[in-house]
Amino acid sequence: MKKHVRENGSAVTQIVLMAAMLVFVILPVFSAVIEKYVLMEKARVIRDSVDMTNLSAYNALSGAELGKVRVDADRSEILEIYRQILSANLRLCDDLEPKPDSVAEGQVEVVSLEIFSSFPAQCPEGVRFTRPAVHSVIRVPVRPSLYRSIILGMLGREYVDIIVHVDTEIPLNN
Repeated sequence: MKKHVRENGSAVTQIVLMAAMLVFVILPVFSAVIEKYVLMEKARVIRDSVDMTNLSAYNALSGAELGKVRVDADRSEILEIYRQILSANLRLCDDLEPKPDSVAEGQVEVVSLEIFSSFPAQCPEGVRFTRPAVHSVIRVPVRPSLYRSIILGMLGREYVDIIVHVDTEIPLNN
């Protein structure tokens, strides 16, 4: 007696398995890759803006202050100059809150700012300088899209913090 066994399986089962694979595997992986690229691009824009802010802040200081190894002018004055330039470059309000067209999604924080005008010197992160330089660390909150925003929502957070460390060496005219 010969048994009749289906070798193809159910077409409905195959369709359900393919749809589940698409929804639970392929789309999340694709969205994670796209979201990572978007965050990397935002970090690049922020890094470029902070680099230009470092150059502008260095040029805004007086010549007497720049003759020292580590510029220790009135910290509040240096920080205020830096915050004004940073707010212009990143499209922020005066209190470093984002404007509607800003890349930042929350209040930006200047974590560290050091100006070195003599060398050799070393920033707090360990980078050595051979020229006058400005060291800065900025924390910029960015709201993710797609699946990461859902995960952050479950964790009770709204933003991803992009921490940008930029050391800008000032070009010398010889």
